[in-house]
This record gives sequence, C-alpha cells and structure tokens, in this order.
Amino acid sequence: IAMTPDKEQEYLGVLASETTRLSGLINNVLELARLEKKNRPLTIVQGDIKEVFSEVETVMQAKLNQEGFTLEHAVTGVGSFAFDREVLVQVLMNLMENSIKFGRSVATKKIRLEAEQLEGEVEIRVVDSGPGVAKAELKKIFNDFYRVDNSMTRATGGTGIGLALVKKFIN
Repeated sequence: IAMTPDKEQEYLGVLASETTRLSGLINNVLELARLEKKNRPLTIVQGDIKEVFSEVETVMQAKLNQEGFTLEHAVTGVGSFAFDREVLVQVLMNLMENSIKFGRSVATKKIRLEAEQLEGEVEIRVVDSGPGVAKAELKKIFNDFYRVDNSMTRATGGTGIGLALVKKFIN
C-alpha cells in the first residue's frame, strides 16, 4: 500500500501507536475487573522513584515526541520506599496519557513528574500545562466510565476507564 519508504514508516508508526493504545485499553479493562473483584494482589517492594520516573519516560517517549510534549521530573528528599512498581508505572502512565490527550491544543506542552518526602509519606504528582478540569467535574472524573461532557472530551475520545483505574489503584 505504501508507495514510498517514508509512507511505509509513517504507516508502521501509526500501527505501532494504535497497537500500544489498544493493548493499554485491554490491560486497563482487565485491571479494572481484577480490582472490582478484589482479585488484584499488590507486590510491594522497596524501590527508587527515580528509576520509576525513568521507566515511565522511556515507555512514553515516543508518544511525548509525537505530540510535542516535554517531560521533566524532580525528586525532593525521597529515598528508597515501599510500593508496587507495576501499579505505580501504570498510574503515572494513565495520568500522563490524560495530560497528553487534553493538552494537545495548549501552547506550552509540558508534563512534570514530581516526588517529595512529606512527614513519613511520599507525595507523587503529575503536573501538566493543560486546560484543567472544571471544579464541578472533579468529584466525578474518577468514576467508572465517566467522561466530562464538553467539546474537548468529544473530540479526544476515550472510555472513562483510565482515571477510574487510577483511583482504584490508589485506594
């Protein structure tokens, strides 16, 4: 179908991107089902948040580049601590994917992963330069399959699973 090597590479890039997206969607649905049935054990191990941030950056780099986003990370006073690495990576990726999806139209496309030691706990934040969420919607956006009803969400697509999964993992 591709008439030139450049077109072939473009088509392969689209295929790879869509395969990754669909695989992520399937994994999210399966994880949501496991969490609903309380059949998702956590594997808590000591780890380094800097390594997690680097892994997330590696996995998300192609998408960030494709959409024109920059990614920064900052860690303040955080040493090794106990967490489920797979869950944390999935949570961060879901939040970043939302940042990318809804921040496509902003002038400054930037995402920042932050971790800070606070009174015996580690606070992890995903900060972006996107348009934000209306205050009235904040309580609803983590509900299963909920999507804010506005022109932005209609244009971006999605299932309403990502943030619900994040909330269930965090809880």
